[in-house]
Order: sequence, then C-alpha cells, then structure tokens
Amino acid sequence: MLKGKEISLRHVRAAELEQLIELINHSELKGEYARSLLKSPASLKREFELNNFSTENNEMFAIVNQENHILGVISHFLTFHYSSARELGFSVFAQANRKKGIATEAVGLLTQYLFENYPINRIQICMPTEHKASEKVAIKCGYTKEGVLRGSIFVRGQFINTYIYSILRSEYERTR
Repeated sequence: MLKGKEISLRHVRAAELEQLIELINHSELKGEYARSLLKSPASLKREFELNNFSTENNEMFAIVNQENHILGVISHFLTFHYSSARELGFSVFAQANRKKGIATEAVGLLTQYLFENYPINRIQICMPTEHKASEKVAIKCGYTKEGVLRGSIFVRGQFINTYIYSILRSEYERTR
C-alpha cells in the first residue's frame, strides 16, 4: 500500500471486484472527457484472477480514502515496447470527490513509487486539451507540457486532441 496524507493507493481486493467493475463502467462517473467505452466484466474478472491487475508492463491501483472506500483508480503502463517509460491514467469516480486534491495526491504517490522502484527515466500523462482539471494535476505534480497530440483519442464520437506532459527522473530528483 502507498500511503499519502488523505488517500492511499493499493491493489484491488477480490471482494471489491464487482463494485469496481460497476464504477469503471458507469458512464456518468466517467466525466465528459473520458472515453465512454465499456469494459467487459468477464475480461476484467479474468484479468483480476490472472494477475490482480498487476503485470510487469501495467498495474492498476484503487485510490482509497482513510475509511478504505474506493474513490477512483490510477494505473501505469508501458508507453512503447522499446521504452521503459510509463504513462499514467487516473480517474476519480464521484463528482463530489473531484477538485479536492485526490488525483494530485494519487499522481504524486505513483510518480514517487515508480521512480523509486523501477529503472525508468520518464513518466508521462496525456489528457484532452479541454480537460483543465487533469492539466492542473500534471502541473502541480511537476510535469512539463511537451505538446499536443492531434486527433489522438476517440471520445464520444469524435477524435480529440490531447496534451502530453512528462517528468524525467532528473527533474523529479531535483524537487525531492
């Protein structure tokens, strides 16, 4: 478990799997900038049984509050097969839990964990150019805007542009 001040990151527990699948597939909880694709419950259950959402190339954590209730998820995954760089993806489910620093704390915890435990030099976050809250999270966590990826993701029937932010190990270490 990765413990922060207000939240912790931990692996999903078997007893929470059904609840997590509902949260992940609940269209209203995804927000207007997230992809609306539904994930197959059977596929998610198989992946959980196989590796508990944790492999060498990707890993998903539950974001939980001090009472151990799931507030969201955060994951890291390999960006390219020829690179050790990781990309982060995160979501805070309930609207009432957004704009409270939960995602910022989760990104900070996972960034620290990755640089302290993996031989990687780069972590990146991509977000729709209109998603100002995600952009603020990246900036608060010390990530630097690199540019725009044009038409890079398909969201709600249209291709949209995304910003790409990154942090290098040397930049992270300077701020520690």
